[in-house]
Amino acid sequence: MRKRNIKGRIKNTCSKCKNFLEPERLNRYRYCRVCHREYTRCHRKKYHELSESDKEKSNARAYLHVYVKRGKVKKENCLICGSEKSEAHHKDYKKPLDVIWLCRTHHLSLHEEMENVKNK
Repeated sequence: MRKRNIKGRIKNTCSKCKNFLEPERLNRYRYCRVCHREYTRCHRKKYHELSESDKEKSNARAYLHVYVKRGKVKKENCLICGSEKSEAHHKDYKKPLDVIWLCRTHHLSLHEEMENVKNK
């Protein structure tokens, strides 16, 4: 069984390999970058294993990311609360550049509302 840290003490070693965590990962992640990369490579689905709808989503996200990186599309603040930490929400994945910008909280609540409407 994993031992818990003493309250107030920062965990500074990887839970898997016991090496020291990188400074930017301290008090945020349990695993070092190498162990996390290894886990991701083993468990994340490859592109060819995705369903058609998941491929469409992946393509739309990648397309938008390139345009944001090149400065063609400007990342905006949250449409609801104005938070600078925003993420893109696609209404239609066939239009990858047609997005609204929402913070994580409002993005999740929007998807929750959409799920509730769909289930009724």
